[in-house]
Amino acid sequence: MKLRLRRYETRETLEFELADTSNLHDLCHRISSSTPSSVHFSLNRNDKPSPKDTLRSRGMTPSDLIYYYSQHPSSPINIEIVASAGSKRLSVPFLLKKVLLEKSGDESGLTILATSVHAVMLESGFMLLNNRGCFDKFSFSKDLLTVSLRYTLPELITKTRVEYVTVTFQNLSNTIVVYGSLGGRGCMVKRVSLNKNRFVSVIDLVVDTLRFEKQASCSSYRDMFTFWKMVKDGLSIPLLTCLCEKYGLELPACLMQLPTELKMKILELVPGDSVAKMACICAEMRCLASDNGLWKQKCLEEAKHLVVNRSSVSWKAEFAAFWKQRQKVRSDMEISRRSVTSHGIIAQSRADRISSLRAYRRQRRQR
Repeated sequence: MKLRLRRYETRETLEFELADTSNLHDLCHRISSSTPSSVHFSLNRNDKPSPKDTLRSRGMTPSDLIYYYSQHPSSPINIEIVASAGSKRLSVPFLLKKVLLEKSGDESGLTILATSVHAVMLESGFMLLNNRGCFDKFSFSKDLLTVSLRYTLPELITKTRVEYVTVTFQNLSNTIVVYGSLGGRGCMVKRVSLNKNRFVSVIDLVVDTLRFEKQASCSSYRDMFTFWKMVKDGLSIPLLTCLCEKYGLELPACLMQLPTELKMKILELVPGDSVAKMACICAEMRCLASDNGLWKQKCLEEAKHLVVNRSSVSWKAEFAAFWKQRQKVRSDMEISRRSVTSHGIIAQSRADRISSLRAYRRQRRQR
């Protein structure tokens, strides 16, 4: 597998190629071949895994980004694992499971959802702070309503005054409302509402990895990723973007953060079937993709021979009908190509397809 290592202070990135069966000791040796014992790993800067642990068992997957820092040349090199956006799908439930196993014995829906929100923040690149400004494990007091979790970015820990974002929780009857703000001063407040009845049972499945993988295509799997997407799109990415903008850091790649005019330009440049797929991303994209003028343009570009005589036209519906017919024709062509055995049959098959297309165009003109 390929892993990337980036130093906090300089943002210099190294790439290593390791076997899937490699363990942490092998990675230490690649980082510092002369003194591999000087390299130390940690999860959230607390857990110290065994050097015999395989990279897979610690949640590392191809293309993961691993941050490291060393405040003094003679001091040990500390390593922290941060999953990259390019990790394969199972890295999300694996990370969620790992964080859930660290939580307190409280099995309430409030604790499970709050811990899962914490996992999303970690996956987005944040690091947790405690009240003294040091890095700490995630833990709850008995009264979660009084807890404010503070997060910062690796690039900001070298500053004298560590800048952070604050995440707080409000426990309602069947809903947990999560608020995020910049620096805890109420600046740029974001909010996400999470339904306990929908998500708590789904997240509990993550603890049993084997069971979860067997149900990978079921609604529970989709609901877990819906939860992850809600928190990431509604909370962690906006907070990350705001913090990066304020301190001049590289912004996260995020389509929905672009201006509306630029998003419309993107939709104008992609094929009609891709516009339909992008409409499934979120409510805002669905609204942009419903523009009648946009679909008229797609019809003119891709259905050049389409003729419509009505004054009021739903160009989206016209494109959908054209696309379905085109898919059917292509399917018939593929079946014919596989079944033919002579040139004469091929020629006849082609004539039938041309006749079918002409009949379809005549039918559209008569509407």
